[in-house]
Amino acid sequence: MKLINTGDKQINVEITTHPESDVLLIFIHGLTGNYLQMHHFQNHFKSKYNTLSYDLSGRGDSTLQNDPADIQQHSKDLLEIIDSLEHDNIVLAGYSMGGYIAVDVAGRSSKVKKVVLLDGGGEADENTSSLVLPSLGRLEKTFGSREEYLEMMKKAYGTMGVEWSEIMDQVIDHEITQIDGKIHHKSDYELTKQDFESFYDFPFGEAYNRLNVPVFLIICTGVIKDGIALFSEEGYDKMLNEVKDIKSTVMDINHYEIVFNEQKNLNEQIENFLEEE
Repeated sequence: MKLINTGDKQINVEITTHPESDVLLIFIHGLTGNYLQMHHFQNHFKSKYNTLSYDLSGRGDSTLQNDPADIQQHSKDLLEIIDSLEHDNIVLAGYSMGGYIAVDVAGRSSKVKKVVLLDGGGEADENTSSLVLPSLGRLEKTFGSREEYLEMMKKAYGTMGVEWSEIMDQVIDHEITQIDGKIHHKSDYELTKQDFESFYDFPFGEAYNRLNVPVFLIICTGVIKDGIALFSEEGYDKMLNEVKDIKSTVMDINHYEIVFNEQKNLNEQIENFLEEE
C-alpha cells in the first residue's frame, strides 16, 4: 500500500506491476466499500496487467471527502491520481458508484482507453434509494466490539448470497476503527449520504455523449430484497442508447455477489473485451 497525494487529499492505493504489459487497470469500488471490495478482480487481472485499486476519499485509509460531497469530487480525485502516474493506456473498471466515476473520468481523460462497468453508471430509481439508505445506518452507530460488527455484516451479506471468506474479514476490518474502546465505521454518514444523493443529479446525457471509448457493461438482475435488484435493468437503457461504442451482458446475480464472490466466467468475458483491438 502507498499514499498518493492529490490536490487536497491523500489517497490510499494498492498497486501491482506487470513487466510485460503497458495497460493499467484501475478498479473503483462502490459507495460504502474500500479497495478490498475489488480484491477478486484485482487478484485475477494482476497476472496479465498492471493494476491499481484505491480507497475513495472518505473510505478506508484515504482522507475524508470534502463537504459538500458528490461524484464530481471523486472524479476530480481520480483524474489527479491518473495525472500522477506514468501510464497512458488506462482501463477503468467501476463498480456501483465507481461506475459513475468511471463514466465521468473516461470522458475527461485521453489516457483512458476502455471502460468496464460492473453494475454501475446507470440511472438509479426509488427502489435503489429504498435499499441503500437503510444500509447507511451503520455508519453513524457505535458497536461494542469488532465481533459484534462482524456478525452483523455476516448476517446482512449472507442473506444476499455472499460467500464469507478471509477476504471478507479483511474488507470489514478495513472499514472500521476503534475509538475510546468502541467500534466505529471510518466513513462519515452525512458525507456518504451526500455521495449517494448525487447519483440522482449525475449529468447522464452529457457524460454518456462524452464517452468515446469502448465500454463493457455488466448488468446484475439478481434481487437484493422484496424481489428487486439494486439497479433496474431499465435504468441502463439511456446508457445503451447513447454511448457510442458499448456492449453489455446480463447476469442473474445480485449487486453484491458480483464483487464479493469470485466471478470466473465474467473474468473471461472482461479479458476478451480488453484484448479486442
